Amino acid sequence: MDMVAVLTELERQHETVLAVKIFEVIKKQDWHTPDVFLYKDLIIALARCKKMDEAMKLWESMRKEDLFPDSQTYTEVIRGFLNDGSPADAMNIYEDMIKSPDPPEELPFRILLKGLLPHPLLRNKVKKDFEELFPEKHAYDPPEEIFGRL
Repeated sequence: MDMVAVLTELERQHETVLAVKIFEVIKKQDWHTPDVFLYKDLIIALARCKKMDEAMKLWESMRKEDLFPDSQTYTEVIRGFLNDGSPADAMNIYEDMIKSPDPPEELPFRILLKGLLPHPLLRNKVKKDFEELFPEKHAYDPPEEIFGRL
């Protein structure tokens, strides 16, 4: 990564942290009403900045407001945990997604299926659910010589 890219990433992270601080002040105002789209934008920004602890604090706050994430939010948080090397946390978000009142979409499953290739037991559970929910779709399985028998 060159110096310009590093500085750009640091600036993006700083802006995201600042936005979250402003949001925390706004939430305390009498006129504030919970907005799932604001939560979504902040959670996704934090996940993309690899600030998963902060993203999960907002996630919990959102859930306490009886707001539910959409497919894009699930996708980005799952991706964030997988990129962070936390497949168990990604699976916790997956379980939340399965229980959500909105039917899950295909993309979060595909992100999980790819990210869980080194974890065949977890991947097989997700694959089974994927095939039940999307029977007309195909879940790619890599050749055995890459990751062993799935």
